[in-house]
Amino acid sequence: MLARHKAILNLTLLLCLLLSLIPGFIFARDCYAPSLFPRFYIALTGALVVGALFVIFEVQTPSPSPKRKIGPVGQFVCSALIGFLTTWNWATAIPRFTADRVLTTQTTFEKVRGAKSCHTAVQFVDPGGAGTIKTCASLWNLPSLPERGTISVTEKVSSLGVYLAKIELVAPQSPTERQ
Repeated sequence: MLARHKAILNLTLLLCLLLSLIPGFIFARDCYAPSLFPRFYIALTGALVVGALFVIFEVQTPSPSPKRKIGPVGQFVCSALIGFLTTWNWATAIPRFTADRVLTTQTTFEKVRGAKSCHTAVQFVDPGGAGTIKTCASLWNLPSLPERGTISVTEKVSSLGVYLAKIELVAPQSPTERQ
């Protein structure tokens, strides 16, 4: 194989892997899994496969200095980390594609501090079995929230997790009803 063909193959493999991250992030939004168990093993398998592919195809950038050359172990580790991240995103998105029923229930929520780009978050125990979920209130058009209250949660449920479809404020909880 000519050097330029190998370079094109290497670049194509790397770009395909990196471009698959973007849809993974998009599809993983609003998906929650009950535990890390299946996702971790799926992502670990993906890391091993991607790491092995990069080592088999000998994906290396030409370096003028032999000191800067990454060995096969370093190459495997770097590509396996990229593979782990990619398959972790897609494994998180599995409930979006495998949901077999729609569940609409009311549950109590608590207003909590959000992340950097989200000032206010909503935290509630998921009725679909995904545990405690914390999500940004502005994503669901809930700008002014009381400290506690009741929300209506519509979600698609599968055995591997839930995909939140809709969250609406039902009723604020009065200060005398605090638990």
